Amino acid sequence: MHNITFDKEKVSMSLAKLKTHGHDFEVVIDPDNAIKLRHGEADVRDALKSPHVYKDVMKGELASEQLMQEIFNTNDELVVAEKIIKDGELHFTDEYKEKVRNDKKRVIIAILLRDAADANTGNALTEGKITGALSKAKINIDLYKKPEDQLPEIIAKLRTVLPITLEKKILSIRIPAVNAAKLYGTVTCRARIVDEAWLSDGSWSCRAELPAGKVSELMDDLKSKTHGDVEINVETTKKK
Repeated sequence: MHNITFDKEKVSMSLAKLKTHGHDFEVVIDPDNAIKLRHGEADVRDALKSPHVYKDVMKGELASEQLMQEIFNTNDELVVAEKIIKDGELHFTDEYKEKVRNDKKRVIIAILLRDAADANTGNALTEGKITGALSKAKINIDLYKKPEDQLPEIIAKLRTVLPITLEKKILSIRIPAVNAAKLYGTVTCRARIVDEAWLSDGSWSCRAELPAGKVSELMDDLKSKTHGDVEINVETTKKK
């Protein structure tokens, strides 16, 4: 066995650690790809900063090949490293943890701005309201979960401090012929078309589903571009 020594004063590393059968196993990881590996989105080679499995990274002590064979039924370091990353604990630097939390928080806020609305008024939520509510509800962003997978739990906590809904609304829209072709894209790129028809007089009608928070914005845009010559009715609400 040979040792590779790391300078504790100069090296700041993210590690994956697994304790099993009374023994410690560690690998040096690329944090982004280690998380992706857990989600099945990266190869173990990309998740490693060093190709070796260690008993103690900071001391540079490599794991015994014989011990790996006994415990993991293989001494292939890549196979063992993948198990350590998937089943062990991931230890990140404070700087990386802060970066990931901020990145995931931005994604979560963007999703809520797009899909959520005030449950009392139906109005879109502002970034300031969402950010304030996340702080007030003491939301902790999970480093390992995708932002989308954390939403149900986050929304449940947000509802203790903010009336929030992710309901979908269906609008019944009819645009006269003079503006129908021009505004077709305006509607289809901002809502899911449930059904549609081009009428004999050249007008276009549809039923369009979109987040509650985006309803007022679309209605105002269509009314402005048609100078009010448009028919829009809120037909159905799907609550979440």
